[in-house]
Amino acid sequence: MSKKALSLFEAFGIELEYMIVDRETLRPRPIAESILLDEEGNTTQEISLGAIDVSNELATHVLEFKTAKPTADLEQLEADFHAAITEMNDRLAAHNAMLAPGGIHPFMDPSVEGKTWSQGDRTIYDAYDRIFGCSSHGWFNLQSCHINLPFANEEEFARLHAAIILVLPYLPALSASSPIIEGEYRGFLDTRIDVYKNNQAKIPEIAGSIIPEPIFTFADYQSEILQKTYKAIAPHDSDGILQHEWLNSRGAIARFDRNAIEIRLLDTQENPSQDIGICSLIIALLESLCALDIATLKEFASRYTPQQRKEQLMAIARDGYEADLELRDLAELFDLKANETSVGELWAKIVNILKSHPRVSKRTEALGYILQEGNLAERILARVGKKPSQSDLRDTMEQLSECLANSQAFTN
Repeated sequence: MSKKALSLFEAFGIELEYMIVDRETLRPRPIAESILLDEEGNTTQEISLGAIDVSNELATHVLEFKTAKPTADLEQLEADFHAAITEMNDRLAAHNAMLAPGGIHPFMDPSVEGKTWSQGDRTIYDAYDRIFGCSSHGWFNLQSCHINLPFANEEEFARLHAAIILVLPYLPALSASSPIIEGEYRGFLDTRIDVYKNNQAKIPEIAGSIIPEPIFTFADYQSEILQKTYKAIAPHDSDGILQHEWLNSRGAIARFDRNAIEIRLLDTQENPSQDIGICSLIIALLESLCALDIATLKEFASRYTPQQRKEQLMAIARDGYEADLELRDLAELFDLKANETSVGELWAKIVNILKSHPRVSKRTEALGYILQEGNLAERILARVGKKPSQSDLRDTMEQLSECLANSQAFTN
């Protein structure tokens, strides 16, 4: 008997990626294969730490922490993540290593320090490396928070996909945590998105315009996104190794294998409390949008092209709250005044309107801190400046790791 699909906002899956770094040098330590061990001491791709599963990624200095099953209790999930992080740090201590948060390692050289998972079936990894060449930041040096949101049927999918399209471009203002790459500031608060958008440029159909097309049926999603993606990669992938729905690399992807849409545009924060605070606000915002009349929702989602939304996304990835609102869709839905023209003003208005929402009311401290003190990228820049020294970056990485271990907010 098949399990009943979850309905909109009934439960969620959260994934958080962290770097393994050396406790002294703070450089990446590609030792995941020595950490992810089964009961017999053999390398495995996933272990369970209580309610959290920990699995490997392409890069062996990265671990993914994720909900073992969907949950509606985000407060308990925060405690579960903290417990799993504590246990993993205890295991890493024997290797003089620890976990570090943030969207990008600020002084990693991926061509030298990037190592791929070597155990078990490497078929998929080898195919990606052969086609795209994975020795770059866009493959080896990026850590993100993913939100998996369920849908029970096509009508729920249409609502959820439309709402997500509206919200995606504005997310980096909240979550940017990657201002430094190769030891320098290159103009972006969210550098992870800047490198992410280019890592599969050889086959542009895979990521599209990052913001998905306004598609509202299962059949259209298959024909307009997935099948076009499979066709585009086929000349490079004659065995069909990569022709699965996870090949789609847009900022939100439909996962029909688990009846969910996965949002992938968030940088990882300094601790799970901040991540879950941001996720709670996003979920509450999506709930409010999904409650709109479906025709209105589709009209707003179709108002701008994916390319226009991508341009707004990249402006926000660069400038955060200070970015101009070139698109006025959410601004109109939340009654922003004509003279309120910045992304920061939009988020302040959204938080004010949703502050009594049960998800948001429990997170006002974390969200208020992010709105008042700046996103993590802004706080990092305030600490190290736009021309940081190597010692300042190491000290900042060490402080971020302490924030993760002790569930503290990062201060500049």
